[in-house]
Amino acid sequence: MPVAKIHVHEGAFRDSELATIGTAVQAALEEVLLVPPEDYFRITHVLPKGQFVHTPAFVGCTYSERFVLLELTFISGRPKDKRLALLAALNRLVVEKVGLRPDDLVVLIYEMPGENISFGQGLAQRAHISA
Repeated sequence: MPVAKIHVHEGAFRDSELATIGTAVQAALEEVLLVPPEDYFRITHVLPKGQFVHTPAFVGCTYSERFVLLELTFISGRPKDKRLALLAALNRLVVEKVGLRPDDLVVLIYEMPGENISFGQGLAQRAHISA
């Protein structure tokens, strides 16, 4: 059920590269969290200058025009070591598949209880998963 929101600067990536970022994200989710291949929700935001504003550097990382902000939302309950492994796999796969600089991928993970999510019909189909 992970939801991936990919935010990039307009003109920084070709459509094929954006698709590759999405499949690399899915590959990391499958590899580390064992998410089924048919379980994906992705939104890509291509933002014009002035609507995606960020610092040029932070905590020893420097960012270019090919900066990617990736937001992942999924059901809570995975241990810290899995989340840390996911961050590493995301960076490895996106960098490898798209030719991105390792600094240019920033990832934010949001976790929420299963009872806060409905996949339709007004039901919380995964309410039993999180503690």
